[in-house]
Amino acid sequence: MLTEMPRRAGGVPLIAEVFPEQCSAAIAYPVVGVLSSKKRLTSVFMACVLRITGVGTEEDHERYSLHGNAWTEATGEAGAMLTANTVTGVPRTIIGMVATNAPWRAAPKLSSAVAAACATGAFGIFYSNIWEMSAALSTPRLLMISLLAMTLMVVWLIISGNLWERPKREGPATVHLYYNLSTVLTLYLSVLGLYLAMVLLIFLAGLVVIDPDYLESVIKRPASLDRYLDIAWMSAALGVVAGGLGASFDDETDLRSLTHGRRENQRRPKELRD
Repeated sequence: MLTEMPRRAGGVPLIAEVFPEQCSAAIAYPVVGVLSSKKRLTSVFMACVLRITGVGTEEDHERYSLHGNAWTEATGEAGAMLTANTVTGVPRTIIGMVATNAPWRAAPKLSSAVAAACATGAFGIFYSNIWEMSAALSTPRLLMISLLAMTLMVVWLIISGNLWERPKREGPATVHLYYNLSTVLTLYLSVLGLYLAMVLLIFLAGLVVIDPDYLESVIKRPASLDRYLDIAWMSAALGVVAGGLGASFDDETDLRSLTHGRRENQRRPKELRD
């Protein structure tokens, strides 16, 4: 069984676990590493097959071993387990969870947010005060403003969508920490993609709409491409904040399918969800 859900054992992410009596094995795809080659996944698969069947020479087991990862032998309470590297296991798991969340799938689910963001961002093209403010701010401050705007949108999406996972009695807190970290990173990547797309569109629109001579007369500085980029950067930050608010007014906005915790909950029988 290949699952997208992270698994842990003894405080370490678990790549695979073999259950010989049931002739089965479970492989946690995020822990294997979504950025890994097919050869790595094939090696884990074949290693599980060898342990399920109980055949294969020592050379066969060595052939399908993973560098830095070790199998623990089966006990009376648990099957044989392949644990991740203690150093790279957790980062690999989080990155794998973010990749399986597919941040690019968030765009169709944020139609109202995108509309509100684009409308507010476009407003910056016609509002001279934004031109003056963007010209007066330093690059580090503009970067801080954009980071703050994206953070506000991510926080708002998590709160309005009730995406924060809380530990339950039957679930270890660390697993929920994985869920929450992957959710935050997934939303950040989604919002970052939206932000960069808005910067590009506003920048191109500004070049068409804003006359260089008029821009220079307003900001009292040369109307270089950097100034147009500053305007786009500032306008996009305002648009992202408005986009977060716009998402809360859309009944169709549902980001819960992007999170591991919600997908796991949907797979459970109804009587076990609460």
